[in-house]
Amino acid sequence: MAEEGYEVRGRLDLQGLVLRLRLGVLPEEKLSERDVPLDISWTGELGSPPAIDYGDVCHRLAGLQGSDYDYIEDLAADVLRLLTGEFKGGVWSVRVSKPFPPAGLRLRSAAVTVQGGSDEGTGGEDG
Repeated sequence: MAEEGYEVRGRLDLQGLVLRLRLGVLPEEKLSERDVPLDISWTGELGSPPAIDYGDVCHRLAGLQGSDYDYIEDLAADVLRLLTGEFKGGVWSVRVSKPFPPAGLRLRSAAVTVQGGSDEGTGGEDG
């Protein structure tokens, strides 16, 4: 991708990824699964082939389908742990949104963003 010895850094964004799971602490929120949107980004050294295969990321996250979470913070932390554990190198950012949460007033969504990882390595499972 670049000449030898020259590092190219960049960012991969996966926007609007949807997990279907139970989310919330209220009994009525536990009755059925809901679509929970995630925005995920990875920043690190780019290469050819790419350091991060977004199909592989989606495949790994599919294991969370059908899970049960009380809080968006817990889901975001689990997604971040999974990504940083499976793909070494680079920095991950995970944003989890909860559409129309019960909040007393009409609220389009509540969201939390977590970040973690390492700038060392090139990414990928063997990174």
